[in-house]
Amino acid sequence: MTIKIDEKFASAVDAVARELVTTEHFGTASIIKTPMMYPSGASAVVQVTQHHDRFFVTDMGLGQIEADLIGASVLYANSAKPLAQHFGIRFDNQAFFVAEASRDQLAGAVTIVANCSSEAAALAAFKAAERRFEEDSDILYRRLATVFPKAEIVRDVDFVGSSTHKWPVATMVTHNRKVSLFEPVSKHHTSVVNAAVKFNDIARLDNPPQRIAVVKKKTELGNYLNVLSQSASVVEYEVSDATLIRLAEAA
Repeated sequence: MTIKIDEKFASAVDAVARELVTTEHFGTASIIKTPMMYPSGASAVVQVTQHHDRFFVTDMGLGQIEADLIGASVLYANSAKPLAQHFGIRFDNQAFFVAEASRDQLAGAVTIVANCSSEAAALAAFKAAERRFEEDSDILYRRLATVFPKAEIVRDVDFVGSSTHKWPVATMVTHNRKVSLFEPVSKHHTSVVNAAVKFNDIARLDNPPQRIAVVKKKTELGNYLNVLSQSASVVEYEVSDATLIRLAEAA
């Protein structure tokens, strides 16, 4: 039985495949843009150079640069070294590379180098976000402690949403028998998305608590402010005590 191929559809798929991987050539070096991505959304790029019948493959330290942009260069190195060891390639505290790949090994070398570079950057970004969240949680607790009695404040709470999933919440305030959840949120998309998903699930409860996202500056969030506002009240750290009390009493 002959299966007829939809040529228009096949052409569209082929075009997408060509867009996923692109190449540029510069004298003795070639650059390959891969489908792997860094936390910023940029594609992982690998450089290939040829020396006789061997190929040198490197990420040119782009993963390290990605981590530097968020102040996570040390975290990147800590993640990169075990990754390189696990996959049998090398890391020189700046770049991932395969020093001598044969022609048959070239595709695998490009894939592994790009994957290690993007994975190390993702791990560094995740650990940096965790550290930032802990620091922001400390600041938030100290701010709330100037407004509410410490007996009304509980840190690091697991709160069950409508999905029955337990969500970690930075601070819970029980004021006049009303519960409010306070969460520090940074301008980074991962922080905004995590808070939005968490608060959206909790908001679906029959009697949801008040949800307050605390940010440094609303203007830094851009369009993310709209995403966050759908499931929480958004205030800045410098908001007045009266506003925090009002929000807690509105729960």
